[in-house]
Amino acid sequence: MNPAIKPGLAGEATLTVGDEHLAPHTPKFSTPALVMLMEQASFAAVGPLLTAEQTVVGYEVNVKHLAPAGPGSPVTGRSTLTDVSGNKLRFEVVAHSGDLLLGAAEHKMAIVPQTT
Repeated sequence: MNPAIKPGLAGEATLTVGDEHLAPHTPKFSTPALVMLMEQASFAAVGPLLTAEQTVVGYEVNVKHLAPAGPGSPVTGRSTLTDVSGNKLRFEVVAHSGDLLLGAAEHKMAIVPQTT
């Protein structure tokens, strides 16, 4: 594993809430879309340091969806790598729309072989 993959690495992902990000029962940013954004932010933290033969997969998410966001809202996920244990990575992730905290999570990923 790349020794540069160590605690403190950070990544970010952004989106504008569109119809594809809405819950089916209400026109608000869905929890699955929140988790997707958090996973993208975590990947952004370590993805550039992986070899062509590696990828990461999420295997656990403990998420709190704290506030709603409607269509057209900008949402930013920020992830910080907090622990590396072998091929297992732990991230602390937050998502904001402006100053509003939408969600927070502990996200765990594992570095695994890339399959074609």
